[in-house]
Amino acid sequence: MSSRKTFFIIPGFKQKAGNKSFVWLGNLLKDRGFEVVKVSICWERRTMKEYVEDFIEVYKKYQSGENYILGFSYGAVIALLSANALKPKKIYLCSLSPDFKEDVSAMTPWLKKYVGKRRIAYSLKTSGREIAKNLRISSVIFYGEAEARGYPQIKVRCEETANLAARSKLVVVEKSPHQIDFPTYKTALIKELKTI
Repeated sequence: MSSRKTFFIIPGFKQKAGNKSFVWLGNLLKDRGFEVVKVSICWERRTMKEYVEDFIEVYKKYQSGENYILGFSYGAVIALLSANALKPKKIYLCSLSPDFKEDVSAMTPWLKKYVGKRRIAYSLKTSGREIAKNLRISSVIFYGEAEARGYPQIKVRCEETANLAARSKLVVVEKSPHQIDFPTYKTALIKELKTI
């Protein structure tokens, strides 16, 4: 096995991992000796099943001796759904999207329209509770205080996942909105990443 350490970064819905909000994270990880893979997802007219399949291909191509995955928002859903199959050392679920069958009833009409019928249909087939109960990979789950006020279901999904997953830690980020480069979000992430 290779002694290299690889860190996969999966962005949120309609984002790119090369976006400005992720630059600090890539630089931090490179400085700490990780090979960083910024995962590119083709978001348009596709469902979560296809996003997960795309990520598995990328992971298999670039994995090394020790692998970690960080996903933000929709990217966190991709990381969670693929974790048991890929067996990374740890996953970081940042602002895990409430994109499971337990969450659909809480979605506003605007959000349902934004997400789209095909993605909603896939969500209705996927139980966040079952996925969490069966998660065998160590995980750290983050959500921001401000984003929880704006999107209460994010708080529900993050807390429930952390409670049900066997090897999980929950981090509530002070004052933070849904923004991975918000100062307190960066501080919380840096603190957790220092442990690896």
